[in-house]
Amino acid sequence: MITRKTSTPSFIARRQRWGFYFVLPTVIFFAIFFLYPILSGLYYSMTEFTLLKPPVFVGFGNFEALLKDRLFLKSISVTLGYVAGSTFPVWVISLFAAVVFSQKFPGREILKALFFAPVLPSLVVVAAVWLVLLNPSGLITTVVRPFTGLAEINWLNDPKLSPITVILVHNWTAIPFYMLIWLAGLTGIPEDLRDAARVDGANFLQTLFRVELPLLRPTAVFVASISMINAFQAFTLQYTITPGKGGPVDVNTTMGLLIWKYGFQYFRMGDAAAISVVLFAMILVVTAFQLTFTRGDKYSIQ
Repeated sequence: MITRKTSTPSFIARRQRWGFYFVLPTVIFFAIFFLYPILSGLYYSMTEFTLLKPPVFVGFGNFEALLKDRLFLKSISVTLGYVAGSTFPVWVISLFAAVVFSQKFPGREILKALFFAPVLPSLVVVAAVWLVLLNPSGLITTVVRPFTGLAEINWLNDPKLSPITVILVHNWTAIPFYMLIWLAGLTGIPEDLRDAARVDGANFLQTLFRVELPLLRPTAVFVASISMINAFQAFTLQYTITPGKGGPVDVNTTMGLLIWKYGFQYFRMGDAAAISVVLFAMILVVTAFQLTFTRGDKYSIQ
């Protein structure tokens, strides 16, 4: 009589099964809090939904209506202007600050901590402080009075001055954060490369542009991507410090703020979802463009 030996799961099969068990909670979390909101947002963008009655499927009707929506079209230009003003200056100034703080000088650590201080409080707290400072006859007006000769300046109520003011407040809080990222990239560059450049007769600027900046390309891609994504999603400052939540005359109504207005102020959830889909597509295109044309794994130093 021949007895057949019962087969037991192999070590690799058991390891794969237990690996699946350990990963499963993360997969469930991702599906509930990321995948489901994305899919539901896509669905609601194709419905007429006001929270007062069940959603009615309308296809691409919401997107067609947005093409004729003056407020939506204006929010695109406002968002793009805000992105331009809160990214390019931030990249340059934060990189310059990182280069300065990478040098050794007395009191560097104390100055670095003070420079990084605006990042520590939440953006709502920062907005509350700047609301006081930007009073028409407040501290900022007093500081610039010798140059302007004006007793009062409507920093937030002037349609031309208000967007610039919001951008400057954002940059004040964002520059120290990205400075720290640049500084981490500069710290990761081997000192031997700098020493070799100095031996070859390169000065400080030549070492910076010929040695350090090419090696900072991965850091530059990360800073550019994260800063632009955050700028496209701008909401907090526009909601907290601008008059009428996006004013005056909607010059600060970004797409992120318009999503809130349409969804929770006007109860047009279908339109709000459609705007969020458009915003997601814009962020996706910009990020893909950056990664395609600026990312590289190997860099040559000339």
